[in-house]
Amino acid sequence: MPELVVLGRITRAQGLRGEVRVLPYGVAPEVSAKLVGKSVFLRSSKVSEPVQQTTLEHERWHKGTWIVELCGCSTREGAESLVGCELCLAEDNRPPLDRDEYYPDQLIGSFVVDLRTGENLGEVTAVQPGAAADLLEVRRSNGGWFLIPLVRQMVKEVDLSSRIVRVDLPEGLMEINR
Repeated sequence: MPELVVLGRITRAQGLRGEVRVLPYGVAPEVSAKLVGKSVFLRSSKVSEPVQQTTLEHERWHKGTWIVELCGCSTREGAESLVGCELCLAEDNRPPLDRDEYYPDQLIGSFVVDLRTGENLGEVTAVQPGAAADLLEVRRSNGGWFLIPLVRQMVKEVDLSSRIVRVDLPEGLMEINR
């Protein structure tokens, strides 16, 4: 089994022809379009169930929702049976991204550094999907945590090779997110 990267979680069936709604984990429309025709994997939350391989046949976005059509799933009942599964991609099958684009799992374990002071603010422990933007969950060295919207106004630089995320945060952001 190849190393899998989670793209999102199937939340419900869409329509009558087997499409599913996916809560994306950092997948943006410009990235999701590159996944059409690629092999994907469905991983159930039940450990005893085997991982299923299929093909992403078609995808689209509607009002911020990622809607996916998978090979072999052509009925609403089939789509409903997939609810709760993680939609995954083999690590080595990721489409290349443009400069300044990255996959959420590449950020986990990176240190967040204040651009102005050079202070280490903490470590990225997760990337949470958000309504307007994904959120970096940062664990502070003192045990607290805070969230940073993954937007250019705050996240100024991501250095994947050094595992450093440089940020310029508005005053008070770290305090309101505790």
